[in-house]
Amino acid sequence: MDLSVIIVSYNVKTYLDQCLISVERASGNLNVEVIVVDNCSKDDTLKHIKNKFPWVHCIENKVNLGFGKANNLGAKKAIGDYVLYLNPDTVVAEDNFKLAISQFKDHNNLGSLGCRMIDGKGDFLPESKRGFPTPSVALYRLFGLAKLFPKSKRWAGYYVGHIDEAENAAVEIHCGAWMMLSREALIKSGGFDEAFFMYGEDIDLSHRIGELGFETRYFSNSPVIHYKGESTKHASWTYVKNFHKAMDIFAKKHFTSGAKAFSLLIRTGIYAKAFSSILKRSMELIIPMVFTAAIGYFLANEFTSYWETVHRYPNGGEYPIIYRQIILPIYLTVWILCMFISGAYSINSSIFRYFSGFILSTLTLLSLYALLPLDLRFSRILILISSLLFFISFLSIKAFLKSRSAGGIFGLVNETIAHIDRDDSRKLPLSSNYDISINEIVEQLDYLKPTEIHFYPVNISFDKIIRTMILLRKRNFKYRMVYSSWTLGSDNYQRSSDLAFPALSKPSLRRAKYLLSAFFTVFIIITLPICACFPRGRYALKNLPAILLGKKIWVGYISIESSDLPFLKKGVFRHTDSLGDKEFQKFADIRYAHHWRPEFDIFALFNGSI
Repeated sequence: MDLSVIIVSYNVKTYLDQCLISVERASGNLNVEVIVVDNCSKDDTLKHIKNKFPWVHCIENKVNLGFGKANNLGAKKAIGDYVLYLNPDTVVAEDNFKLAISQFKDHNNLGSLGCRMIDGKGDFLPESKRGFPTPSVALYRLFGLAKLFPKSKRWAGYYVGHIDEAENAAVEIHCGAWMMLSREALIKSGGFDEAFFMYGEDIDLSHRIGELGFETRYFSNSPVIHYKGESTKHASWTYVKNFHKAMDIFAKKHFTSGAKAFSLLIRTGIYAKAFSSILKRSMELIIPMVFTAAIGYFLANEFTSYWETVHRYPNGGEYPIIYRQIILPIYLTVWILCMFISGAYSINSSIFRYFSGFILSTLTLLSLYALLPLDLRFSRILILISSLLFFISFLSIKAFLKSRSAGGIFGLVNETIAHIDRDDSRKLPLSSNYDISINEIVEQLDYLKPTEIHFYPVNISFDKIIRTMILLRKRNFKYRMVYSSWTLGSDNYQRSSDLAFPALSKPSLRRAKYLLSAFFTVFIIITLPICACFPRGRYALKNLPAILLGKKIWVGYISIESSDLPFLKKGVFRHTDSLGDKEFQKFADIRYAHHWRPEFDIFALFNGSI
């Protein structure tokens, strides 16, 4: 057996599927065995793998054993001359295994090999090559000296900055996302230290292999993709706790003196990074809300003064003070809250989401207005104009923030998607979508100006995809891998593991959907006379009793064969136009469940098929 590939999986079914496709291609003429160790996933990972990849050896853990212990279980079953520890959220090129094994044959004493990795945007991941984290190296990184002198052998020692990304060289530490060992190094080292639950075990193993006298090298010839939401993980207190625990174990194990000082140093760095990440993400959300509230209140208050002077009380008088001091701030708070629920305040939200959020927020205010006592119902025109002014304030803040980013003032308004080697006779849905081959994309890039690039791996080699992403680095594109059942990608604000689950399986989004449905119900009841004037409105009224009795929901699936998706009651309206083909129906339902957003249901209420 040439190679044993060990993959530890935890709730990343879709990414593991893609990883195994790439592993199968990379196996080529080699004799390769693949062992998947599942750490008690809840997303039916093993069922899916056994059905689609029957050649994979599966080990099912009843509890999450952690990264190192699970890998060791796989290693005990492995019989290959070389063992590759591989993360499930990676994509390897077709020549990756062959070229990596050739490195071992070219370097007789090579015990461990690390690989050049890029993230889902094509950017180089510096942890692909690292130096041993001595206290001084950690101190230089903590105080920013590594960033000031990124190519310095001394100051940038943590990520061995003096070694170029595209250079093969000896390094001390490898990343466990892609780490290949010789059989001899695996046996002598004993594999991962199981005292580490997560984080640090790859540093420890790399160092121990070096101490045993083996050579450890960095291999750049065949890069791999490693999807990784680093900003999200660093903003998580779970990450802080686990990483700090790992570094404590590492310090006590490898530093006979100064372990406490090293632990304190690492702790300071981790907490500083986590705090800054959380603060940054909070400010990105809070600041637009605060400025929307301030500007929105000012504009709405000024309009109120104009309206009461010119139209409501032209002969003298004014609205009660309670309107400006209590009612208007409540309107504004509810409006902003609804915009937040709709996702309009997300950093990467689209213009369509802005307007769907505006519609939801305004309908909510009108619904609440109808429920107020008569003495607190001042004027519907004030609600409508105030809502519009709130929206103008919101757009102004968003425009200002977008103007300071690479996306321009409206970022994704003119979103254009390049579909690479789609090879499908069906027409693309929008004029802003176009088909192009992977060989043409680089030449026509400046003319076509896409904002997003979709690769179709069934028609393209992963090697070409990876090298194209590296070539187009720093263009700020979003990349997607399109398969028949899902579309995969990784943005720097997401954890890829989130995409293993349909959006509608998450309690927060299910609550949002049912809350939105309740808003629809109140809105239809309030506007009953208007609804009765239109066929679509009459159809909604006809189904209103079933909604109130809890037998139906306003927007549901198209297909009746969607039992493997999160449960939804029968819908009054469908989320898209009727599709005759059952496969198309099921695919549309999969996309709806996996990517649900409030605007989908708002669109369906007014435009969806019956």
